[in-house]
Amino acid sequence: MQITQLEQSGFIIETKSGYRIAVDIGNKTPIESLEGVAPVDLFVVSHIHGDHFHPANIAQLKPKAVILPHACYEILYPKDLFLTPGIQMTERALRPIIDATLIISQDSFVFDRGEVSIQFFSVDHGPNTSAPVENLGMLIRADSETLYFAGDMFTPSGIETKDLDVDHALIPIGTHYTFGPQEAWDFAQTFKRIGNLIPVHYANKPETLDEFLAIS
Repeated sequence: MQITQLEQSGFIIETKSGYRIAVDIGNKTPIESLEGVAPVDLFVVSHIHGDHFHPANIAQLKPKAVILPHACYEILYPKDLFLTPGIQMTERALRPIIDATLIISQDSFVFDRGEVSIQFFSVDHGPNTSAPVENLGMLIRADSETLYFAGDMFTPSGIETKDLDVDHALIPIGTHYTFGPQEAWDFAQTFKRIGNLIPVHYANKPETLDEFLAIS
């Protein structure tokens, strides 16, 4: 898989077959910078905060499908509607913002389309958010590779990592709402193996990148 890292926690994966997945391209990425970027097949959102969930950026990338927590759906279409996790909503006429199939995610939900699978798991966002939010990490498998995305993890949480062998791991380092540099490094050491460790979520505190690189 080819990984293109964007601002904050955003990134795009492209598989050998050309299937494209965008993850958490939020409001830290100017929409102008996405002009000319090829459309994606799937857009995935970990949680509702604007640096991860920005409807204009989703629309700009013209995904065929979007996977997002129910709270994000309610922002797009605020009405009293219960959706079963994993059920695909295909009534495109009701999509004034994003013209795509919407799939609701939650803890333990697995999206599987054969060549690509995504396992979702809840992670702890910590005590500094204004209100509790559903915050999801992901294990993405494609091209015989595995990518671990920690979401906005504040304390070690989610799936067990001691036997986890991954080719890529994206772990936040920005402090306050997530791990700081030392906590992120300590967490990475709990994995059986990480081939490529990628620090994310430092847009508000760019100095944490240098701190993390010095530790690692």
